Amino acid sequence: MINKKYISILIITLFLLPGCFQGAVEENKDVFFGIDIESKDVPIFTLINENKTEFNLSEYEGKVVVVSFVFTRCPDVCPVVVQSLKWLSQQFPDEYKSELEILAITVDPWLDTPEAMGQWKENMSADWNFLSWDVDPDKDGAFNPEEIAVMEEIWGAFGVGLQTYKASEANNSNTSGRHHPFEYFIDHTTSTFILDKNLKQRVEWMDLDWIPELVVEDVKILLAE
Repeated sequence: MINKKYISILIITLFLLPGCFQGAVEENKDVFFGIDIESKDVPIFTLINENKTEFNLSEYEGKVVVVSFVFTRCPDVCPVVVQSLKWLSQQFPDEYKSELEILAITVDPWLDTPEAMGQWKENMSADWNFLSWDVDPDKDGAFNPEEIAVMEEIWGAFGVGLQTYKASEANNSNTSGRHHPFEYFIDHTTSTFILDKNLKQRVEWMDLDWIPELVVEDVKILLAE
């Protein structure tokens, strides 16, 4: 004969289980419309903007930051990304620049000098920092591996993969960015990342998958935190 005490315990357990399961589901539930990132750190980097002024990411602590990766010779996706980000900034007339910032970081520091970035920024009618780094500080035509490593650390932290290849040989002559040919194109992963107010990665949007209205909603979630 089954003990009534055990039956009572079983009934109580059955009532509690749905709550436990629901709690577990809620804990793992996606918060954002883009790709959720579990509070991933990024290096507090220093780069140079289009005005040849050093910019440190810590300047934006306490704000939501949208980070894009572009290059000035990009023939297709990058101009679209910039225009999408312009539209995004316009959806937050009160928060933009006070609580929300945008950054563009180059994947082509070999040619994207501050002058090149500044001209491109002007052509795009953008108003945020376009960041690069001097990978040939001696101006001798030899790119310094230590300086390139500054950019590589940032690319790596965001999972940005890039590869250069000769313009004349297209996909037949892929090389690493460090040893790029003088006439080259760049293939790079195209994502935009949103950092929370603690400057941690929280959301990724693949640039070709952008749904502008949903990106706005993700920014609103982070602004409200």
